[in-house]
Amino acid sequence: MIRHVHRKSRRTHKEAARLRADRERYQREKPSLQQLLAEGGHKQFVPLGELMFIHQVMASLKQERERQGLTLTALSKRTGIDQAALSKLETGHNGNPTLATLYRIALALNKVIACVLQEAPAEDSTR
Repeated sequence: MIRHVHRKSRRTHKEAARLRADRERYQREKPSLQQLLAEGGHKQFVPLGELMFIHQVMASLKQERERQGLTLTALSKRTGIDQAALSKLETGHNGNPTLATLYRIALALNKVIACVLQEAPAEDSTR
């Protein structure tokens, strides 16, 4: 189960003003996905379903680590992944880890990640 933690964002006055201006501009101009990608310097978006799957896998890995009574330090030694990076993965601050990273963590916990191939949902013709 994924636990939602809400924390007050700590932003400088300048950062908050920039975010407010961006929100207002997006509401006014309503940029396309392609424009947003170009502005952010990215090649593609991570679909929400994929992002949620990654978070679910990380939550399961964290739960297993805790079940085994391992600290982040111990898991870091087993995986060779920096403790701070593991913490960011577990708390969702690194929301897009590679599959290889997830597999390394799973193997360090004597687990494997299994994916199931399913039929895709029918295309929504109302869009």
